[in-house]
Amino acid sequence: MEMDSHSIATTLQVLRDPAGIPAHPVVFQFLMVLTWVSHILFVNITLGSAGIALYGFSKRDNPFWQRLSIGMTKAAKVSVSMLIVLGVAPLLFTQVIYDPLWYVSNILSASWAIGFIFTLILGYSAWFIFYYKNKPNAGGGVVWWGYFGLAMLLLDGFIMHVLSYQSLLPEQWMDWYAPNGQVDMSGSALHAWQLSRFLFFMAMSVTVVGIFLQAYAHYYKVREDYSLEYSLFVKGVGDKVALVGIILQILTFTWWILDMPHDMLTWLNPMTWLLFAFMVGFAAMLFYGKGDTKTGYKTLMMAIIMGLLIAIFREVLRVQYMLPFDYTIMDYKVMEDIPSTILFFLTLLGVGGLVGGFFLTALYKAGRTKGMYTASLQVAKLADSAVAVMIAWIAVFFLVGIWTWLRHAL
Repeated sequence: MEMDSHSIATTLQVLRDPAGIPAHPVVFQFLMVLTWVSHILFVNITLGSAGIALYGFSKRDNPFWQRLSIGMTKAAKVSVSMLIVLGVAPLLFTQVIYDPLWYVSNILSASWAIGFIFTLILGYSAWFIFYYKNKPNAGGGVVWWGYFGLAMLLLDGFIMHVLSYQSLLPEQWMDWYAPNGQVDMSGSALHAWQLSRFLFFMAMSVTVVGIFLQAYAHYYKVREDYSLEYSLFVKGVGDKVALVGIILQILTFTWWILDMPHDMLTWLNPMTWLLFAFMVGFAAMLFYGKGDTKTGYKTLMMAIIMGLLIAIFREVLRVQYMLPFDYTIMDYKVMEDIPSTILFFLTLLGVGGLVGGFFLTALYKAGRTKGMYTASLQVAKLADSAVAVMIAWIAVFFLVGIWTWLRHAL
């Protein structure tokens, strides 16, 4: 059952939310790209640190590897929480401006979309057991909890990849919905994936966890209970892992570009070359920076910039995929709601910036202190400000709600 481009374009328009969106689509597009960066970096840290934890467990006869395995097991456990929390925002912004694409893809593979929740719970539970049991003198059998946990997390990553990729192929939706004219309502199939794209993001996990280890070594080097030898060991592992990861990224990125539909001419897009050049430059920086103990957090900043470039590139590809169907977010119906938009950004800056800033500052300083941490005067003032802004936010939230209710009720 085939549909022409005009019919697909009409269908996509019909599937849009008729209520429209409360602000210009570019606002949501900007927020979607920006919030995706933090999400994907924690996805990378989770998968990468889980891999390092399992590898380190296999070499636990070496006390440094044993300690690193335990540390990375904990890092992966925390990162899963962060990737889930930070994954909500980009998912919601995607649902706002690309709702026809995302919802159709999810319905076509509904069993997998629902199963994602259960496999995530299974994976996280298994990893938590591994975290609980991965202690000095732990038996070799506990590692199977870790393998199972990582396998479930990789499956979740693949499901998300498929749901995202299927959303870019509306010309094939009818074939998947009614193969050979027979409607399939089961939602039990994963219909399309792009291995080159998926492996690129897996390679990114290798790079990011290498950078994470470099930052980890730099972060803990001031602690008395972290010896210089251990810090140098972690830094050395991070140097090697990050370099291998960025080379794998360059190779899989090249494969991904060659794997794109020829009529999209992706290899001619300036964003393609900008990202490619950045990764090559990043690889050179990692190669010549091997063994340099003064790099600090510079490579971490480079990884964040790389994540941002990839987020933009990913969005450029989505726009290109939709061009034949005249789907652009710019003509989305806008029902302007200025008060809620202002409240959102004030919340983002006030609660997200000040409260989030307080937590990050306190955690950063507490983590570099052995034993009990006593907040400095500046951190204490930051805490007071965070509490004050939370009280103000709750008051404004209820006042706006009561005002809106009275305005429509009276």
